[in-house]
Amino acid sequence: MAFSATFMPKPFKGLTGNGCHAHISVWDLEGKTNAFADKDMPFGLSAKGKTFLGGIMQHASALAAVTNPTVNSYKRINAPRTISGATWAPNTVTWTGNNRTHMVRVPGPGRFRTAPAGWRC
Repeated sequence: MAFSATFMPKPFKGLTGNGCHAHISVWDLEGKTNAFADKDMPFGLSAKGKTFLGGIMQHASALAAVTNPTVNSYKRINAPRTISGATWAPNTVTWTGNNRTHMVRVPGPGRFRTAPAGWRC
């Protein structure tokens, strides 16, 4: 029996695809102050963090040209439920707290986790 590895975003119908995400935060030159963090604000986001988030949301369509470079990337978007019960591929330009079904989530104060559908690293 032969096996081969693939890193295609959606190689098998009915199975969860492969994906990638990035955690993003911005720090000062000394690495001591997170410019996106403000513990007193909702989700722990500073005004700069909210502005950055707005830029991601505003330019989501343009980012898709880079983050979804192949036809298979788009097959992962709106794919039917899989054996695992989820596709984990966001299909709308949304953000939230720590919820994996959104394009951007804020898992903790001052940082973002972006997961454009079908994103390949």
